Amino acid sequence: MMIILTAEQAGSITGPTSPTSALVPVPLADGVTWVLPVEVLSDPAHASRHAELVEFPQRDVASSEFPRAE
Repeated sequence: MMIILTAEQAGSITGPTSPTSALVPVPLADGVTWVLPVEVLSDPAHASRHAELVEFPQRDVASSEFPRAE
C-alpha cells in the first residue's frame, strides 16, 4: 500500500522529518504520480508530517507501475 502524491505534493513534503530521517517520494513510470510507503504513517521519525500525509489517498501500486531500470 502506498500514499499517492502529485509532483507538487511530493515536492512540498520532501525533506527532513527528524535529525536522521527524511521523506523522499518515488516517481511512478506515468511521470505524474509519486508515492511513499504507508509505513511512514506509523514511523515516529516522520511524526511531524503524519497529519499531512494521512490526508493523501492510498492504494496498492503494482511493481509494473514503477520505472524500469535500463
